[in-house]
Amino acid sequence: MLCHGLSKLFYDVPAEGYRELYQDEQFVKYRVVFNYLGLGFSRVLDIGCSVGLLARYLGDAGFDGVYVGVDIDHDRIKYAKKNSSHVEHDVEYVVADGHHLPFRDESFQISTSFTVIHLLDIDKAVEEVVRISQQLIVVTLLKKREDLRENLIEKIQKIGKIIELEDVQSKDYCFIIILD
Repeated sequence: MLCHGLSKLFYDVPAEGYRELYQDEQFVKYRVVFNYLGLGFSRVLDIGCSVGLLARYLGDAGFDGVYVGVDIDHDRIKYAKKNSSHVEHDVEYVVADGHHLPFRDESFQISTSFTVIHLLDIDKAVEEVVRISQQLIVVTLLKKREDLRENLIEKIQKIGKIIELEDVQSKDYCFIIILD
């Protein structure tokens, strides 16, 4: 796992301000994905969950399965736990990094990584998310990180069918991978 101090390099605002600054932007991505996929999943993993915005979105949308969020930042996990008390579906948070996920193989029907892949070693992260996923993987990549797009597509083409969702409001490329 990455050390606590290193996690500070990945965030430009404290946990308390993240929701205010990024919730609307993240919710655009969540709507694009879950309007396409629906909510018929029993177990969802959110890699790089930060302050738990996806848990909130899923709860508001009527999701009734198990949501597990992972992040390398202890403060964000603490904040996410505190702010998920109103959510009616099962919510769990774990401090971990995207290269070494502490879950059994095929533990989740769907695994998501919203606006995180550019911070990770793509090869290791893709290998790990494939290991713990059963059916679907969602990955978004910042459009301003176009330099990583070709490599990411090359990696995910090897593991399944790719569907790219587009939305003019989103600042990310959005990929859904249906595992072989």
